Amino acid sequence: MRYDLPLLPATFLKREKRFSVLARLSEGSGESPEVWCHCPNPGRLTSCLDRPGIPLFLSSISPNPKNPGGYLFRTEQSEPLPGIRVGINPNRANTLALEAILDPEKGLCPKWRHGSSEVALGERSRIDHLFFDEQGGRWFVEVKSVTYREGEAALFPDAVSERAVRHLEELSRAAEKGDHALLLFVVGRGDCRFVAPADRVHPAYREALVAARAAGVVVRGVAFIPGDGGFALEGELPVVF
Repeated sequence: MRYDLPLLPATFLKREKRFSVLARLSEGSGESPEVWCHCPNPGRLTSCLDRPGIPLFLSSISPNPKNPGGYLFRTEQSEPLPGIRVGINPNRANTLALEAILDPEKGLCPKWRHGSSEVALGERSRIDHLFFDEQGGRWFVEVKSVTYREGEAALFPDAVSERAVRHLEELSRAAEKGDHALLLFVVGRGDCRFVAPADRVHPAYREALVAARAAGVVVRGVAFIPGDGGFALEGELPVVF
């Protein structure tokens, strides 16, 4: 996945109300030294944006005449460790998932066909993608963006998420009714060797994950390396639980 425009370097100062980040733009940007940015990630951003001074990389947002007081920048990546970038915009994960599944060289299932996105499933949920395999079987695919790291583990979630548990329950019901279901963890950093549920953050998520696998839900993980121009698909990561 490539960004439309180069990212702007900045420094993280503070975060307010989950969706607002104050950053100091690097010199030479031609903008005000400090700007409020839209942060599309509602999680805690533990291990990737949890202290002032972390390098931050922003995308530009086109001004909206209907909202003149809106943000002009969006948080895309952070660099919590020297040389380690983390993709912190979870809205990129669905596009990355398409590449992770269909890439002809590194894709998990390159012969699948993409049907549609934002597919209604169950009474209250929408699942990220619907695919069809070589035999015409339907695959409901839910994508989770993973940024939280401890040691060599990429952990999900980084905050309690009843919505994530509900998605697992909907995938389980789809699998039990004869369709196929895949939960795909998209890890947006290159310093992890496996994916696991974050037990200390949300113990119920592990329980739901175990129950989903028992119901027939396939669980897989992939890693992407963020850079100035976009993301490079690194390959599959094992999911341990």
